Amino acid sequence: MVTKINSASERTLLKIILAAERLFGDQGIDAVSLRQINIEAGQKNSSATHYHFGNKKTLINAIYDYRMENVNRRRLRALEGADLDGNLQSLVEAMVYPIVDEIDGSEGGQHYVRFLSQMIGSPSVDLQALWSSTHGSALNTILKKIEALMSDLPADILGQRFGLAVAQIIHALADRERLRNNPAIDFQKYGALFAANLVDCLTGALSAPISDTTYKELRHVKRSVS
Repeated sequence: MVTKINSASERTLLKIILAAERLFGDQGIDAVSLRQINIEAGQKNSSATHYHFGNKKTLINAIYDYRMENVNRRRLRALEGADLDGNLQSLVEAMVYPIVDEIDGSEGGQHYVRFLSQMIGSPSVDLQALWSSTHGSALNTILKKIEALMSDLPADILGQRFGLAVAQIIHALADRERLRNNPAIDFQKYGALFAANLVDCLTGALSAPISDTTYKELRHVKRSVS
């Protein structure tokens, strides 16, 4: 897996990563070939993408590493020196805003969230392997803090809610991109409102009371595995 870019071929690799991210986000991961990526990246050598990455799986991992290293670093900074153990909203903010910052403040960031949205919907991507990578350390810390904060919630329910929250962040921020090119609105203001409202929604969803129906279904699950 390509996790670091050496100085000799840095720009070439970055062009390929950004081109692949853009195409994957627009067309879907399974619909894009290495040849298309090579052309999009402006490579005269027709085998440049294959030479540097070998296959699509390695390229997907490289895109994920390139972005998530930055996101993870931002999340770790958000967790530093703050008493977040009793503050669910602050923990959710530490999940959401580092991705928003990557989208809004980095080269090609607007394509990043669309790539993520396509990635989590593709059956050819091993999500578990990606989620458990070294760039997931901050997210794991956030999960542990939420578990400690909401210890009265059954582990199966909290685990599902956390997974749904991660997916909702990705899909919601992909929808947020539709606001960016709307000439009728001030994206800087509406984009900030969207992100803040997303934090509120996720905080409410994570802390929502468990319904009788959900408890009933949970008991069915427990009986089936006992």
